Amino acid sequence: MAGMHLVGTNGSIDLTLDGLIFRRTTSAAASRGVARLHHVDWARVDRATIVTSGKGKPVVEIQVAGAPHVESRRHDPHAVKVKRRMLDDAQLFVDQVNSEVATRRRWDAAAAVDA
Repeated sequence: MAGMHLVGTNGSIDLTLDGLIFRRTTSAAASRGVARLHHVDWARVDRATIVTSGKGKPVVEIQVAGAPHVESRRHDPHAVKVKRRMLDDAQLFVDQVNSEVATRRRWDAAAAVDA
């Protein structure tokens, strides 16, 4: 798996072998209640989607198992807004995340059958 990086207007996401790393400014991290570098391992990632903000901008949302529900997407530690011109890059990133999640689920299912 090649490492991928998505830069948004309010943070960035790195796709690594261990999971996803969200990077934010100190103030953005504080408003979301997370550390500046926030790691989510693959076992907790459910899926990734692209939604549209109230102003029509694309937002990459990562659904994380066990994460508390956030009323406002503005304070969601697992959402990154991207510029409209970056929609294709965002879609590639979402596709890669979903592919990685599906692959790991197949591995887990195969391991459970073998055990």
